[in-house]
Amino acid sequence: MSRQLLLIALNILFFSSGLFAQEEAIVLNNPSFEDFPHPGHAPRGWYDCGNLNFPQETPPDVHPADDPLQSFGVTKKATDGDTFLGLVVRENDSWESVAQRLKTPLQAGKCYTFSIALSTSNKYESAIRGQEKKVNFTAPLKLRIWGGTGYCGKKELLAESKLVTNIDWKEFAFKFEPKQKASYIVLEAFFKTPVLSPPNGNILLDNASAIQPIPCDEELPLVKKPEVNITNPSSLKKTVTTNTFDLIAKIQNVTQERKILLKVNGRNTRNFTYNPSTNRLEATLKLKEGVNKITIKASNSAGNANDETSILYEPLVVQNPVVTTKPKKSEMEIKLDKLNEGQTIKVDKLFFDIDSYKVTEISKPALDEIYDYMRKDGRVKIEVGGHTNRRCQTDYCNELSTNRAKAVVDYLVSKGINADRLKYKGYGKTKLVDFGKNQEAQKRNQRVEIKIISKRG
Repeated sequence: MSRQLLLIALNILFFSSGLFAQEEAIVLNNPSFEDFPHPGHAPRGWYDCGNLNFPQETPPDVHPADDPLQSFGVTKKATDGDTFLGLVVRENDSWESVAQRLKTPLQAGKCYTFSIALSTSNKYESAIRGQEKKVNFTAPLKLRIWGGTGYCGKKELLAESKLVTNIDWKEFAFKFEPKQKASYIVLEAFFKTPVLSPPNGNILLDNASAIQPIPCDEELPLVKKPEVNITNPSSLKKTVTTNTFDLIAKIQNVTQERKILLKVNGRNTRNFTYNPSTNRLEATLKLKEGVNKITIKASNSAGNANDETSILYEPLVVQNPVVTTKPKKSEMEIKLDKLNEGQTIKVDKLFFDIDSYKVTEISKPALDEIYDYMRKDGRVKIEVGGHTNRRCQTDYCNELSTNRAKAVVDYLVSKGINADRLKYKGYGKTKLVDFGKNQEAQKRNQRVEIKIISKRG
């Protein structure tokens, strides 16, 4: 063979072997966020993006710290190694993120898989710049993953998680399909939008995987969401005369007992057994006298599910003569009695979650006082008025305030008040009671009021 033919053959062999060689995974630097636990200190190998976007705020935190003053109350253990990363979102429109340069860039038109362990802490106490009082950052957040061409340069959103509500570590898997070359990756804490104002929340990160090239037609493994079904009792409410009850439930698509949470009257209990081969959960419950609320929650990487029931324990007792006394009026009833037609009063202790109009359990006692007042005097007619603060667009404020007022009316109707005696109206941000710009002023403006339309039927 001539020298020229030999060179051609070697070139063909070299280029063909490079063309068909399998691409290597992109391993991140310090993927488990290992460092000395320290507040306001990004872990080694990761660059704090807050110093570019929000220079007035501190960097992210490395957890867990032994010193309570440095731990913010976060006591969770790492799922891999000794430490993990904590990112927060603040009500002052700032949020944390970290970045690093990839050893090999992501290529446009190719596909990759990536996974990371995420969770949240139900306690994360820290101060906000400009405020002396500490705040508990507990709102659920989501993780956004960006690709870019420089540190903290967010050129393309590669993936984002759902809101992270689990307090135990859970693996989240993502598929990247970049449309442009990315030499850097950014991990960013973010919040659900649209909102009146960003919430104070936290998200915890640990055990990031390598970024693995895959064929673009390959899908992530499909994991079915859990299914929870309480089979005994078979109804939503059961009455018993003994202080113990044998609870039975069927839980599917969950393989680990620690992924199941059983609550009795709001308190966690581990006194149950679960067989993943039969999907059967069993527990012998100790009941208190009266209504016992039972809740079962289960989770996996695809999501979570729950089911609940109530068991009314009424022990057999000898009936004694009952001495009836006239019930005392609540503080709200007394205030409503004093109102004349056309006058209004704010409903205290009525709370809604951020951007929600669902009546919360903690708010029902306040609404029950209004129900008691209207039940006792069938002539009274009222208007429920919803109000928001001014940190939102007009259409959104009007819609949210109307829905919250309607939710109060719907609750009173569900208790038995005739709908003809009730009206609702959303005033949005048109009737502010405090024109300040601080957080307390916004809270005072965001309220529900009761106006007496008529006391004569």
